[in-house]
Amino acid sequence: MVARTFDITPLRSLAAVASTGGVHRAAQSLMLTQSAVSQHLRKLEREAGTPLVVRDGRRLAFTPDGEELLGHARAILIAHDAAVQRFDKHSHTVMSVGTAQNSAGVVLPTLMSELRLLLPDNEIRFHLDRNVTVRQMLTDDDVSIAVTSRVAPELRPRPDGLRLQWLWSSNIQPPGDDEEIPLTVFTPPCTLRQPSFDSWSGTGHTWRVHAEVNDLATGLDAVRAGAGAMLVPVLDRLPDGLRPLPGAPAAPALQLAVVYTDRTPSTLRDAVQKTLINLIGADRVELLSNDTFAMP
Repeated sequence: MVARTFDITPLRSLAAVASTGGVHRAAQSLMLTQSAVSQHLRKLEREAGTPLVVRDGRRLAFTPDGEELLGHARAILIAHDAAVQRFDKHSHTVMSVGTAQNSAGVVLPTLMSELRLLLPDNEIRFHLDRNVTVRQMLTDDDVSIAVTSRVAPELRPRPDGLRLQWLWSSNIQPPGDDEEIPLTVFTPPCTLRQPSFDSWSGTGHTWRVHAEVNDLATGLDAVRAGAGAMLVPVLDRLPDGLRPLPGAPAAPALQLAVVYTDRTPSTLRDAVQKTLINLIGADRVELLSNDTFAMP
Protein backbone atom coordinates (compact mmCIF):
# COMPACT_ATOMS: atom_id res chain seq x y z
CA MET A 1 0.00 0.00 0.00
CA VAL A 2 1.33 3.42 -0.97
CA ALA A 3 1.52 5.79 1.98
CA ARG A 4 -0.54 8.96 1.78
CA THR A 5 1.38 12.19 1.36
CA PHE A 6 0.28 15.81 1.57
CA ASP A 7 2.38 17.92 -0.79
CA ILE A 8 3.50 21.32 0.43
CA THR A 9 2.02 23.34 -2.46
CA PRO A 10 -1.58 22.15 -1.98
CA LEU A 11 -1.21 22.64 1.78
CA ARG A 12 -0.16 26.23 1.12
CA SER A 13 -3.27 26.75 -1.00
CA LEU A 14 -5.45 25.30 1.77
CA ALA A 15 -3.98 27.71 4.33
CA ALA A 16 -4.33 30.64 1.93
CA VAL A 17 -8.03 29.90 1.34
CA ALA A 18 -8.63 29.97 5.10
CA SER A 19 -6.59 33.13 5.68
CA THR A 20 -7.90 35.20 2.77
CA GLY A 21 -11.52 34.06 2.77
CA GLY A 22 -11.82 32.26 -0.56
CA VAL A 23 -10.23 30.78 -3.66
CA HIS A 24 -10.02 34.08 -5.57
CA ARG A 25 -8.02 35.94 -2.93
CA ALA A 26 -5.97 32.85 -2.14
CA ALA A 27 -4.97 32.64 -5.79
CA GLN A 28 -3.98 36.32 -5.71
CA SER A 29 -1.86 35.89 -2.59
CA LEU A 30 -0.07 32.86 -4.06
CA MET A 31 0.20 34.35 -7.56
CA LEU A 32 -1.65 31.35 -9.00
CA THR A 33 -4.82 30.90 -11.03
CA GLN A 34 -8.10 30.12 -9.29
CA SER A 35 -8.17 26.83 -11.20
CA ALA A 36 -4.80 25.84 -9.74
CA VAL A 37 -5.93 26.54 -6.18
CA SER A 38 -9.15 24.56 -6.74
CA GLN A 39 -7.12 21.64 -8.10
CA HIS A 40 -4.91 21.76 -5.01
CA LEU A 41 -7.97 21.48 -2.77
CA ARG A 42 -9.28 18.50 -4.74
CA LYS A 43 -5.88 16.81 -4.54
CA LEU A 44 -5.83 17.17 -0.76
CA GLU A 45 -9.34 15.73 -0.56
CA ARG A 46 -8.26 12.71 -2.60
CA GLU A 47 -5.30 12.13 -0.30
CA ALA A 48 -7.39 12.65 2.84
CA GLY A 49 -10.21 10.50 1.53
CA THR A 50 -12.81 12.95 2.80
CA PRO A 51 -14.28 16.35 1.88
CA LEU A 52 -12.30 19.26 3.31
CA VAL A 53 -14.41 22.15 2.04
CA VAL A 54 -18.04 22.45 1.00
CA ARG A 55 -19.77 25.03 -1.14
CA ASP A 56 -22.08 27.34 0.80
CA GLY A 57 -23.69 29.53 -1.82
CA ARG A 58 -20.82 31.48 -3.36
CA ARG A 59 -18.49 30.66 -0.48
CA LEU A 60 -16.37 27.75 0.69
CA ALA A 61 -16.75 26.48 4.24
CA PHE A 62 -14.36 24.08 5.97
CA THR A 63 -15.63 20.71 7.15
CA PRO A 64 -14.46 19.42 10.57
CA ASP A 65 -11.84 17.31 8.77
CA GLY A 66 -10.83 20.38 6.78
CA GLU A 67 -10.38 22.40 9.97
CA GLU A 68 -8.22 19.62 11.42
CA LEU A 69 -6.01 19.37 8.33
CA LEU A 70 -5.75 23.18 8.24
CA GLY A 71 -4.15 23.16 11.68
CA HIS A 72 -1.59 20.59 10.56
CA ALA A 73 -0.99 22.50 7.32
CA ARG A 74 -0.14 25.71 9.14
CA ALA A 75 2.35 23.95 11.40
CA ILE A 76 3.95 22.18 8.42
CA LEU A 77 4.24 25.42 6.43
CA ILE A 78 5.94 27.27 9.28
CA ALA A 79 8.53 24.50 9.62
CA HIS A 80 8.97 24.16 5.86
CA ASP A 81 9.41 27.88 5.20
CA ALA A 82 11.84 28.24 8.09
CA ALA A 83 13.97 25.44 6.63
CA VAL A 84 13.84 26.93 3.12
CA GLN A 85 14.81 30.35 4.40
CA ARG A 86 17.64 28.90 6.48
CA PHE A 87 19.28 26.98 3.64
CA ASP A 88 18.26 29.12 0.66
CA LYS A 89 18.90 32.63 1.92
CA HIS A 90 22.51 32.72 0.74
CA SER A 91 21.60 32.01 -2.88
CA HIS A 92 18.34 33.96 -3.19
CA THR A 93 17.09 37.28 -1.89
CA VAL A 94 13.94 36.18 -0.11
CA MET A 95 11.87 38.67 1.86
CA SER A 96 8.95 37.39 3.90
CA VAL A 97 6.06 39.50 5.17
CA GLY A 98 3.98 38.38 8.13
CA THR A 99 0.51 39.90 8.01
CA ALA A 100 -2.28 39.88 10.58
CA GLN A 101 -5.03 37.79 9.04
CA ASN A 102 -7.87 39.94 10.38
CA SER A 103 -6.80 42.81 8.10
CA ALA A 104 -4.97 40.86 5.38
CA GLY A 105 -8.02 40.57 3.17
CA VAL A 106 -8.30 44.35 2.78
CA VAL A 107 -4.61 45.25 2.35
CA LEU A 108 -2.99 42.12 0.90
CA PRO A 109 -3.93 42.53 -2.80
CA THR A 110 -2.43 46.04 -2.93
CA LEU A 111 0.56 45.08 -0.80
CA MET A 112 1.39 42.14 -3.06
CA SER A 113 1.14 44.06 -6.31
CA GLU A 114 3.06 47.10 -5.05
CA LEU A 115 5.91 45.10 -3.52
CA ARG A 116 6.38 43.26 -6.81
CA LEU A 117 6.75 46.65 -8.52
CA LEU A 118 8.93 48.28 -5.87
CA LEU A 119 11.17 45.24 -5.25
CA PRO A 120 11.33 43.47 -8.62
CA ASP A 121 14.63 41.70 -7.91
CA ASN A 122 13.41 40.03 -4.73
CA GLU A 123 11.18 37.07 -4.00
CA ILE A 124 8.40 38.17 -1.64
CA ARG A 125 6.62 35.58 0.50
CA PHE A 126 3.63 36.18 2.72
CA HIS A 127 2.57 34.49 5.94
CA LEU A 128 -0.91 35.25 7.26
CA ASP A 129 -1.74 34.55 10.88
CA ARG A 130 -2.77 36.25 14.10
CA ASN A 131 -1.03 39.37 15.38
CA VAL A 132 0.74 37.55 18.18
CA THR A 133 1.93 34.79 15.84
CA VAL A 134 3.41 37.04 13.15
CA ARG A 135 5.10 39.12 15.87
CA GLN A 136 6.65 35.98 17.33
CA MET A 137 7.76 34.91 13.85
CA LEU A 138 9.45 38.30 13.45
CA THR A 139 11.21 37.85 16.79
CA ASP A 140 12.34 34.37 15.73
CA ASP A 141 13.53 35.71 12.35
CA ASP A 142 11.00 33.55 10.49
CA VAL A 143 9.64 36.62 8.67
CA SER A 144 11.47 39.76 7.60
CA ILE A 145 8.79 42.24 8.66
CA ALA A 146 5.33 42.16 10.25
CA VAL A 147 2.16 44.10 9.51
CA THR A 148 -0.07 44.00 12.58
CA SER A 149 -3.32 45.70 13.51
CA ARG A 150 -4.59 47.34 16.67
CA VAL A 151 -7.66 49.17 17.86
CA ALA A 152 -6.77 52.87 18.19
CA PRO A 153 -9.29 54.64 20.48
CA GLU A 154 -7.22 57.84 20.33
CA LEU A 155 -8.03 58.21 16.61
CA ARG A 156 -11.34 59.35 15.17
CA PRO A 157 -13.20 56.52 13.42
CA ARG A 158 -13.71 56.92 9.68
CA PRO A 159 -16.96 56.49 7.75
CA ASP A 160 -14.95 55.14 4.81
CA GLY A 161 -11.46 53.84 4.04
CA LEU A 162 -9.92 51.31 6.42
CA ARG A 163 -12.31 50.91 9.34
CA LEU A 164 -13.93 48.42 11.67
CA GLN A 165 -17.56 47.59 10.96
CA TRP A 166 -20.22 45.35 12.43
CA LEU A 167 -21.40 42.98 9.70
CA TRP A 168 -24.53 40.86 9.46
CA SER A 169 -25.84 38.29 6.98
CA SER A 170 -27.54 39.81 3.94
CA ASN A 171 -30.09 36.98 3.94
CA ILE A 172 -31.23 37.13 7.56
CA GLN A 173 -33.44 39.69 9.28
CA PRO A 174 -31.44 41.62 11.89
CA PRO A 175 -32.62 41.52 15.52
CA GLY A 176 -35.10 44.11 16.74
CA ASP A 177 -34.36 46.82 19.30
CA ASP A 178 -35.46 44.65 22.22
CA GLU A 179 -33.89 41.41 21.00
CA GLU A 180 -30.60 39.89 22.13
CA ILE A 181 -27.63 40.42 19.80
CA PRO A 182 -25.74 37.22 18.92
CA LEU A 183 -22.02 37.78 18.31
CA THR A 184 -19.37 35.91 16.37
CA VAL A 185 -15.89 36.58 17.79
CA PHE A 186 -12.33 35.33 17.46
CA THR A 187 -10.99 32.97 20.09
CA PRO A 188 -8.29 34.56 22.27
CA PRO A 189 -5.73 35.95 21.88
CA CYS A 190 -7.18 38.48 19.43
CA THR A 191 -6.99 42.28 19.28
CA LEU A 192 -10.64 42.51 18.19
CA ARG A 193 -12.19 40.25 20.84
CA GLN A 194 -12.42 42.64 23.81
CA PRO A 195 -13.29 45.68 21.64
CA SER A 196 -16.19 43.63 20.27
CA PHE A 197 -17.57 43.26 23.79
CA ASP A 198 -16.76 46.85 24.78
CA SER A 199 -18.69 48.21 21.79
CA TRP A 200 -21.97 46.90 23.20
CA SER A 201 -21.37 47.95 26.81
CA GLY A 202 -23.64 50.79 27.82
CA THR A 203 -25.78 50.57 24.68
CA GLY A 204 -28.79 49.10 26.46
CA HIS A 205 -28.68 46.00 24.24
CA THR A 206 -28.23 42.53 25.63
CA TRP A 207 -25.75 40.36 23.77
CA ARG A 208 -24.13 36.96 23.95
CA VAL A 209 -21.32 35.11 22.19
CA HIS A 210 -22.97 32.72 19.77
CA ALA A 211 -19.89 31.53 17.85
CA GLU A 212 -16.12 31.59 18.34
CA VAL A 213 -13.78 31.13 15.38
CA ASN A 214 -10.06 30.73 14.80
CA ASP A 215 -9.74 32.59 11.50
CA LEU A 216 -11.46 35.31 9.51
CA ALA A 217 -12.73 33.11 6.68
CA THR A 218 -14.56 30.83 9.11
CA GLY A 219 -15.92 33.87 10.94
CA LEU A 220 -17.37 35.39 7.79
CA ASP A 221 -18.92 32.04 6.86
CA ALA A 222 -20.48 31.83 10.32
CA VAL A 223 -21.98 35.31 9.97
CA ARG A 224 -23.42 34.44 6.55
CA ALA A 225 -25.00 31.35 8.09
CA GLY A 226 -26.67 33.43 10.80
CA ALA A 227 -24.29 32.94 13.73
CA GLY A 228 -24.45 36.62 14.63
CA ALA A 229 -22.76 39.96 14.06
CA MET A 230 -18.98 40.22 13.76
CA LEU A 231 -16.62 43.20 14.05
CA VAL A 232 -14.22 43.04 11.09
CA PRO A 233 -11.90 45.38 9.16
CA VAL A 234 -13.25 46.61 5.83
CA LEU A 235 -11.84 48.94 3.19
CA ASP A 236 -13.98 49.44 0.10
CA ARG A 237 -16.30 46.62 -0.93
CA LEU A 238 -17.93 44.54 1.79
CA PRO A 239 -17.49 40.75 1.66
CA ASP A 240 -20.11 38.94 -0.41
CA GLY A 241 -23.29 38.03 1.43
CA LEU A 242 -22.74 40.52 4.25
CA ARG A 243 -24.10 43.97 5.11
CA PRO A 244 -23.68 46.50 7.92
CA LEU A 245 -25.71 45.64 11.01
CA PRO A 246 -28.44 48.30 11.38
CA GLY A 247 -28.27 50.11 14.71
CA ALA A 248 -24.85 48.71 15.61
CA PRO A 249 -22.74 50.78 18.02
CA ALA A 250 -19.94 52.94 16.67
CA ALA A 251 -16.77 50.94 16.13
CA PRO A 252 -13.35 52.25 17.22
CA ALA A 253 -10.65 53.25 14.74
CA LEU A 254 -8.19 50.71 13.39
CA GLN A 255 -4.48 51.29 12.86
CA LEU A 256 -1.83 49.14 11.20
CA ALA A 257 1.75 48.84 12.40
CA VAL A 258 4.77 48.09 10.23
CA VAL A 259 7.02 46.28 12.72
CA TYR A 260 10.68 45.75 11.87
CA THR A 261 13.93 44.53 13.44
CA ASP A 262 17.56 45.46 12.86
CA ARG A 263 17.64 42.55 10.38
CA THR A 264 14.78 43.91 8.25
CA PRO A 265 16.05 45.18 4.88
CA SER A 266 15.47 48.93 4.74
CA THR A 267 14.17 48.60 1.18
CA LEU A 268 11.43 46.24 2.37
CA ARG A 269 10.56 48.38 5.40
CA ASP A 270 10.27 51.53 3.30
CA ALA A 271 8.27 49.79 0.55
CA VAL A 272 5.73 48.31 2.98
CA GLN A 273 5.33 51.62 4.83
CA LYS A 274 4.93 53.61 1.60
CA THR A 275 2.37 51.18 0.19
CA LEU A 276 0.20 51.20 3.31
CA ILE A 277 0.33 54.99 3.69
CA ASN A 278 -0.78 55.41 0.08
CA LEU A 279 -3.59 52.91 0.66
CA ILE A 280 -5.04 53.97 4.03
CA GLY A 281 -3.37 57.27 5.01
CA ALA A 282 -0.37 58.27 7.11
CA ASP A 283 -2.38 58.61 10.34
CA ARG A 284 -3.45 54.96 10.09
CA VAL A 285 0.09 53.54 9.76
CA GLU A 286 2.74 53.27 12.50
CA LEU A 287 6.40 52.36 11.99
CA LEU A 288 7.64 50.52 15.07
CA SER A 289 10.73 48.65 16.17
CA ASN A 290 10.06 45.12 17.39
CA ASP A 291 12.47 45.72 20.28
CA THR A 292 10.46 48.61 21.74
CA PHE A 293 6.88 47.74 20.72
CA ALA A 294 5.15 45.54 23.29
CA MET A 295 3.69 42.27 22.05
CA PRO A 296 -0.09 42.66 21.50
